Amino acid sequence: MSPGKVSTLDFEKFYNIVDGKQRSSDKVHRGINPTTGQELWDVPIASEQDLNDAVAAAKKAFPAWRDTPIEKRKELLGKFAEAFQQHSDEFTNLLCKESGKPRRFAAIEVGGVPGIIGWHNSLEIPVDKLEDDEKTVYTEYSPLGVCGAICPWNFPLVLSAGKIAPALLTGNCIIVKPSPFTPYTALKFAELATEIFPPGVLQVVGGNNELGQSLCLHPDVAKISFTGSTATGKKVMESSAKTLKRVTLELGGNDASIILPDVDVKKVAPEVVMGAFQNSGQVCVATKRIYIHESIYKEFLQEMVNFTKTVKVGNPDDGDNLLGPVQNQMQYERVKGFFADSKAQGYKFAAGEPDVAASKGYFIQPTIIDNPPNDSRIIQEEPFGPIVPTQPWSDLEEVIARANNTNSGLGACVWGKDVEKASKVARRLEAGSVFVNSWEKPTPQALFGGHKESGIGGEWGKTGLLAYCNPHVIHVYKS
Repeated sequence: MSPGKVSTLDFEKFYNIVDGKQRSSDKVHRGINPTTGQELWDVPIASEQDLNDAVAAAKKAFPAWRDTPIEKRKELLGKFAEAFQQHSDEFTNLLCKESGKPRRFAAIEVGGVPGIIGWHNSLEIPVDKLEDDEKTVYTEYSPLGVCGAICPWNFPLVLSAGKIAPALLTGNCIIVKPSPFTPYTALKFAELATEIFPPGVLQVVGGNNELGQSLCLHPDVAKISFTGSTATGKKVMESSAKTLKRVTLELGGNDASIILPDVDVKKVAPEVVMGAFQNSGQVCVATKRIYIHESIYKEFLQEMVNFTKTVKVGNPDDGDNLLGPVQNQMQYERVKGFFADSKAQGYKFAAGEPDVAASKGYFIQPTIIDNPPNDSRIIQEEPFGPIVPTQPWSDLEEVIARANNTNSGLGACVWGKDVEKASKVARRLEAGSVFVNSWEKPTPQALFGGHKESGIGGEWGKTGLLAYCNPHVIHVYKS
């Protein structure tokens, strides 16, 4: 794309992008607008042939892209970010329709894309040199080849960009498979890329789970980066193992927030609520379990309830609403199951209604469950929706053990006036990212990944680039 020229993307027609060209399909499906329950535009379902063609195109494009100087690759990534920014309003509109998230939060996600690309453009691929009398040993890093990115529906743009930027910067080619629930922004993102990058460098194929499995099994794909549920992540790893693919898995979480007794209750309680209900609770690192010191439990819970009652839920353009609907019917039914279970068990609903009212869209009022037992479903499992349990604690050792008593380990929070004490607690929590005096706010400047069954490996930060590289050690002996 020449400088100053604005691309002309049609935001109502959608294609897979294979070898730099738009590709339709005999088979189509439609996303659902979760605000209205109505169908959106036709989306082509990629065939096995489409995927094989995309892999072949990526394999063909790889040597030249690998050998393109990193400064040139950065320049093209920068141009891509600029071209994207010229369409930020259209991408925001599209994201509102496919995800249902309020416009201001959709705009924040869209604005995060150039930020992620810009951060990666500030990095260099590391080189290490070791010398002694006999030899010099160079540790360098080379790209893997063809990478596959299987992306989720909760942040379809930012989480796609978070895989695309490091892959392309390090000299890989990448094929993106968006979630069938939110295919539109990713398809348009890759279409825009055809104006900047050589054919085959960045492609997108939309389809169902079978297509994702085919990507994992394909012998010419060197790596899969997957963000999604732990159950699906295990399947991705199993399929990828057949060809010993590299995998980065960012999976589900069951994040604990520990509230120490010295907090400013009025200030902190609304923040903790935001951590639980941001994006309608559809965040892998949302706060999922809240542990409040017994001396402030009643007061803190009451402040959480007070704030929760002010939270507006509605359509993307309803003005000052904080939350939209749950993104898809499958997830809506799953979240409703937590309501039904909590009601059947007789748990106390501190805020929200025990019954989810029927509506055209997948709307759920944010809900707090007051002190359910440790073995309850709402404590043990990740709802991925706007429902959260609170429990009191008295003994610090015991509550740290309770927080760590899960097979998840993605994120966690500690809140306390004494920052040093809170930080000591944070260091004992078994999670990849722990936040002190903030709800979970991952940043591309820091590595992001999980402990235990919340994932393998990590992306972003200074070392995240290495997830897209093979170490290449050259031993040079002196004659």
